[in-house]
Amino acid sequence: MHKSNGEIYAHEQDGYPDDPDRRTSDGNEMVDQARDYAKWYVAQNTEYDTAPWYLRSDRIERVKGAVTDLSEDDLNRYFDHYYRQLAGAYDATIAQPRPDPVPPGAAMNEYREHKLDVYLTDDGTDIDATSDVHVMYYAAVNDDRLVRGDDPYPDQKPDTRLEHVVIDIDRDQFREFLTYHLRCQIRDSYLARGVNPPDEYRVLGPGTDHMMVRCMNRDAVPSYHDYNANISGFRAEDTFNAGLFAPLLNLL
Repeated sequence: MHKSNGEIYAHEQDGYPDDPDRRTSDGNEMVDQARDYAKWYVAQNTEYDTAPWYLRSDRIERVKGAVTDLSEDDLNRYFDHYYRQLAGAYDATIAQPRPDPVPPGAAMNEYREHKLDVYLTDDGTDIDATSDVHVMYYAAVNDDRLVRGDDPYPDQKPDTRLEHVVIDIDRDQFREFLTYHLRCQIRDSYLARGVNPPDEYRVLGPGTDHMMVRCMNRDAVPSYHDYNANISGFRAEDTFNAGLFAPLLNLL
């Protein structure tokens, strides 16, 4: 493993091929879980910051707690532009801050995903800043591109990155939606590392792209991102309109 970034460059084992093209789907999932767990473990137990944001369940939990405690004014301050981006696709009276920024002809279909970087204060207790909305699209099969918005800390890892398609949702539901989405992200941070999440996070719905791709692309990984999935021990406590994920099915 490279100590600087946690990237695993070799495996000494005979349980599955080193070449990912020769592994089964189950074998690739085992390797990904081992890699993600190693990155998380090094970050938790050494001075090396090897884990990407989507593996840091502790930081995402702090974001969830901060969102829960925000005043309405601060909720608007940090997240209203994200609400307008998601809900404006369904309500013509809501102006989206970033109407589709993808150049004509650059995308292979109409699928767009909207992302928002969230940063905590140094003590990890409050929201410090959020970015403008980033927009992800597919230029070709397995070729996702990101049109970035302005970011207050472009060289810093966010404490989490909200990742969602447009939704038909009322403003008074939005805090509940955010906290539920963050619970799904925390769930995914555990699952990516091969660990069963605590009961509070055994919920169904869209979480991180990192885990959703594995759910949609591997038969061995249940569809945790799907509100309607039947997975023992997991439940959908809310079923927000999560837009259309169907265009992804032929891309992964």
